[in-house]
Amino acid sequence: MQYTERAPHPSLLSIVRCIWTFDSSADDGSPEMQRVVPDGCPEIILHYGERCSEVNARGQIEQQSRFLFAGQMSQPLLLQPSVQAGMIGIRLQSAGARMLLGIPMRETTNVRLDLAAIWTQAGDDLVDAVRNARCSGERVQIVERFLQKKMSQLRIEPDAAVAHAVALLQGAAGRISVDEIAKQWALSQRQLERRFLNEVGFPPRLLASIFRFRRVFDLLEKSDLWASRAIDAGYFDQPHMIRDFKRFSGQQPQAFFQSLNGLGRAMARGDVAY
Repeated sequence: MQYTERAPHPSLLSIVRCIWTFDSSADDGSPEMQRVVPDGCPEIILHYGERCSEVNARGQIEQQSRFLFAGQMSQPLLLQPSVQAGMIGIRLQSAGARMLLGIPMRETTNVRLDLAAIWTQAGDDLVDAVRNARCSGERVQIVERFLQKKMSQLRIEPDAAVAHAVALLQGAAGRISVDEIAKQWALSQRQLERRFLNEVGFPPRLLASIFRFRRVFDLLEKSDLWASRAIDAGYFDQPHMIRDFKRFSGQQPQAFFQSLNGLGRAMARGDVAY
């Protein structure tokens, strides 16, 4: 298995957090079911190898689309990689997807959209170009050119208040008052929430909770003392942290980290420092 993350071209930084690639082979053995948890970022995923499958809301395993948009997640995803998977993913900024898709993000939360059906011929051409590329570096360049073209075609301006709020929440790992952020822009909490639903896909407090949850991952690289890590991440106490782990991963913290494997582990840990 090989997983890598790359910083995007500077022209894409307003909408793209990173671009990642994942490859597996028959030598890796039969892939296990993997748990992917929310990180506050929607993603675009293109399969140039065998497609992965996922467990849907009905508990059934279904194959993913060749080229898909995965909206914001508020719950864990159970993913079944294929034996010879090949994927390239565009991890978007928390409020970056609307500038590419041009639709309200509240319509995409916990939803997968088939981008080949939305972007039709352009999407088919991108899939073909990525599948025929000679290496991961060439695939990344092809995807970056596609995204640059899409941005120039749509020319959707970001919501400055939401972009600022997201940056504050992310920088503080969620430990900042949403009410204070709203006041900085002369907005009520309800007005800011509506704008978040349009730009991000869910309310600012939920995004703050996910950033705080993900902060624990970084801290546990330094120590496995759960109680102190909970406080450092911004939780009131260890039970508070455990509730969030059950909410976003479906497991207790220790069980979650022990079960991490394959792509789920790589995406949880990451190779790029933000």
